Amino acid sequence: MRRFRVYLVLAPLLLLLAIASAASAPGKGAAGVSRLPDWEAGAARGDQDEISPPLTSEQVTRAIQRASAAPRLSGLRVTSGRPFAGDRALLATVSPNGDGLRDQAVVHFRLDAPATVKMRVLICRKHPTTVLTTRTSFGAGEHQIIWAPPQDTPPQTYRLLVTAGHGPAPVHGCGDRRLLPWLPPAPVVRVMGIDAGFTQSTYSPNAQARLRIATDVPSFTLQFFQAGPETQPTLGAGMEGVPVSDPRQFDWSARRNAPDTISVRLGDWANGIYFARLTAPDGQSYDAPLIIRPHPFGANRIAVVLHTYTWEAYNHYDANGDGWGDTWYASNDIHTVDLSRSYIQGGAYPKWRLYDVAFLHWLYRTGKQVDFISDEDLGQFRSAKRLARLYDLIVFPFHEEYVTTHMYDLISGYRNLGGNMIFLGSTNLLWKITRRGDLIHRIAQWRTLGRPESRILGVQYRANDEGKHLGPYRLTRYGEQSWEMADVDQADLKKMWWLGIEFDMTTSASPRHTHLLAQVDPHMPNRAIRGDMTYYEKGGAKVFSAGTLNVSSCIKYPVFQQLLENLWQRLATP
Repeated sequence: MRRFRVYLVLAPLLLLLAIASAASAPGKGAAGVSRLPDWEAGAARGDQDEISPPLTSEQVTRAIQRASAAPRLSGLRVTSGRPFAGDRALLATVSPNGDGLRDQAVVHFRLDAPATVKMRVLICRKHPTTVLTTRTSFGAGEHQIIWAPPQDTPPQTYRLLVTAGHGPAPVHGCGDRRLLPWLPPAPVVRVMGIDAGFTQSTYSPNAQARLRIATDVPSFTLQFFQAGPETQPTLGAGMEGVPVSDPRQFDWSARRNAPDTISVRLGDWANGIYFARLTAPDGQSYDAPLIIRPHPFGANRIAVVLHTYTWEAYNHYDANGDGWGDTWYASNDIHTVDLSRSYIQGGAYPKWRLYDVAFLHWLYRTGKQVDFISDEDLGQFRSAKRLARLYDLIVFPFHEEYVTTHMYDLISGYRNLGGNMIFLGSTNLLWKITRRGDLIHRIAQWRTLGRPESRILGVQYRANDEGKHLGPYRLTRYGEQSWEMADVDQADLKKMWWLGIEFDMTTSASPRHTHLLAQVDPHMPNRAIRGDMTYYEKGGAKVFSAGTLNVSSCIKYPVFQQLLENLWQRLATP
């Protein structure tokens, strides 16, 4: 019977080690061919982003020996003084603002023998980040470890991996969510600031908007701003803008233990991007963004599509409290994203300062007149004919990666009707999604469904190495003489060596007479990878694609401003 109990203890460990070994084994390709550091290839080989050697039989044996000899840690739970709605034995909410309410998390456990207990505080995603590691010696009995996050700790959930003695440290526990059933339980701590988000991404002017708020501050002020016309730089994880309303005070003292929703009346504001800033008495603030729709659509002949589906996919807000953000960017076994979640940390759209602000500022400072349209609003157009009737040019400023069948048909049909398009990022029209209510579901890549995106873009996604290899655009012979590069300082262009991250390339499905204007050579192990900047004309349509992810962040530089001005002048007319 004793031997049987040992087997029961070791069986999950053996299974965990086997899975970890298989997950960490490098994929095998043709002899002499290096595997690309390619997100798509990673998904094909089992969704691993980090490659490590397989576990040897000696490592497995040693791990089993350590596990069988390790002190037993049990009764694991976490508290924060006063539960917030949704807290449970392994989930506690803290708000480290120094007010004495929920300022720290207390991890409770029991040891059956003296041991050194290690606690790792991690942000869980494909590439986990260790925030804090502690080691403390304890005797047998009941004990506690306190984690008091600093006041500037970014609001989100953190997973606390707690192990005793030389027990098996679940090193893969935050890199692959599929291992959860075989991992030891781990407390999760939700660091809460002023979490706020509108229940819709877009509203009409003068609409009554509903704003969900979760915070334990006793009061806050709320004020609306418009993003884009401001002159001050955007710093950190928040947004900047010009005020469009007076500040309004809210008493929250009776609602500090659960989320609640308030209704706010929007103003008669122009089409654009806005945000509500909620500021606590101690000065901490949170920005809840929203978009005011065009009124009417087609007021301007140029549309800028705001990639709201991509923003929410980038959003690592963890609604269920398991320590992972509720997005496929956190774990590839997640296929659904909830569009109604608020954004974590400062509240701005994810990667807002990095990829979106420079283009938005350029629009306002040059006086460009455009209609800002969200993904949701684009999907409401019934036909490509109406889209083509209203707009001569559609600009996709960053990363239109996730589109429904209807959206794909609209964009394709718009091109076929002679509509002009500018794609300033890469990896556009890659994934088919469906939407049901507030949920979008990632289905498959469009190219696997017989609709390669290069038929529309001229290029399509080829590789991603997360910025490990970057480079400047090098003009082709055609590009040197092209109207797109007229008055572009080619010497300055060669100095911009940080282009890349994700790379698009032409394919056999690219339209005939797709012209290669420039290339970024990232000098990746597979030298065939490039970032192709292209332009083509077909049936009256004119289509430009940048071919790398981060061109939009470079619009603050004169060399890219000139390129964009050239494109704007030529493509803004039918």
